[in-house]
Amino acid sequence: MFKDVFAGGAVAEAMRAETLRDRLFRGVDFDKPYRGILDTLERDRKERERYKELTSTAWALSVTEAARSITQRSTGLVEQQRRLSSSVVDTMRAFDANRSTVATALAAARAGDSYRRMIEDMFPKMSGFSAIAERMRLVDVMTLRASEGVVASATALAAEMVLETQRITEAIAAAATEDEGTALFSELFEKVTAYVATLGPKTIAELNTMGLMQWTAWLFGFLGLVLAIVALIPNPSAEQQRAITELNQKYEVLHQETDRLSEADAKASEDFLDALPRAEIVRDATLRRKPERAGEVVLHMQAGDTVVIEKAQGRWRFVFFRDPLSNQLSRAWVYHTALAPLADAVDVSSD
Repeated sequence: MFKDVFAGGAVAEAMRAETLRDRLFRGVDFDKPYRGILDTLERDRKERERYKELTSTAWALSVTEAARSITQRSTGLVEQQRRLSSSVVDTMRAFDANRSTVATALAAARAGDSYRRMIEDMFPKMSGFSAIAERMRLVDVMTLRASEGVVASATALAAEMVLETQRITEAIAAAATEDEGTALFSELFEKVTAYVATLGPKTIAELNTMGLMQWTAWLFGFLGLVLAIVALIPNPSAEQQRAITELNQKYEVLHQETDRLSEADAKASEDFLDALPRAEIVRDATLRRKPERAGEVVLHMQAGDTVVIEKAQGRWRFVFFRDPLSNQLSRAWVYHTALAPLADAVDVSSD
């Protein structure tokens, strides 16, 4: 039941069993006419404005609280998040330890329009990631860090990491020369390596509570691209071949740990939500932070959307749903007349 209603989890989407090239170049049509970077950047600016309209403090808190609620119910999920974070850090350390080989490969890479076309394909999602990161950073400053001065939180660091990738990918897309684009790609690699090393074992858990698990799909794809470039070194020396082998092994472990997290995430969600009654939104409805008309707006939903009801308070229902921007579970209150039961299930008692 849960899989049918809430399919499409961000973790499961991050790494699927495909060939390396399919994962890296999914959705990129290199035969289509190149539309020009000015058009691409203008479209990206419009996308970012649209995403900002969708994000709010109420929205951010709902996504964060839903993620924490699911995680707290499953020790297995917490452990697997830790394992994946360790694998991410371990992989980045391997890339860093083989810095000379990576640098040689990136410096020698000559991809023509490939960088720009890949960046162009990434912009729609990257814009969404940036909108989420900006809102989460603001919420973090307002609600959690007011008394901690200059102490940087994991949320702030993760947000900076996402925003920096946005900035550099825009610069890559607008680079005047191939050499400039290649240099910026190397800078992007250096920045991501530094941020992940700083976040350490908190990386995956923090991205999850921020509504940014989809960003990990970009991260893994980016690492895969770097690995693919390294593998193209012509006539590699024995040392370079050893580095290539080590990096491939680390990346494969990363892939396996991601699959395990996907399974743990699905199980934790199913164990909690499958026992709850489902309902359909029967008219356009406003979901709110509190069970009252004056409650802050979390999201507007359309008729036909499906939710799961956790509890009731008077005429309001507290529901879980898949957030369209983060593609993660979120929760909020909705008035009961907007819902129609879909199947018999456990009774939802009023407070």
